[in-house]
Amino acid sequence: MAVTVQMQCTSAVTEMYQDAFVGSSMENGTTMIIFDLRKHDFHQELGTKATLSWRKASYHVDVHELSTFHNPILYRCIVAQGSYRDGQHQRRYFTPRLRASRPPSL
Repeated sequence: MAVTVQMQCTSAVTEMYQDAFVGSSMENGTTMIIFDLRKHDFHQELGTKATLSWRKASYHVDVHELSTFHNPILYRCIVAQGSYRDGQHQRRYFTPRLRASRPPSL
């Protein structure tokens, strides 16, 4: 009989990208936490209030968490090239930069 167990998990990464959280799952004993960075609010980082557009073609980057959690944790970040129009109506292209959380100070 299969049993599903759910639990809450919080990390610096889940806090940083909480607006881009899509879901989570288990694959081959690894906890996968999935983010779609096209949903993240990049306006402040880009210094614009313009509408952001995204290419249809996307890809993903897998980041393995170093953790004492019972199962390994893998963050899957879905990304795509984006663009927006600047104040001079020029198209500006960008690709979301994955930010790693800082280790605690010793």
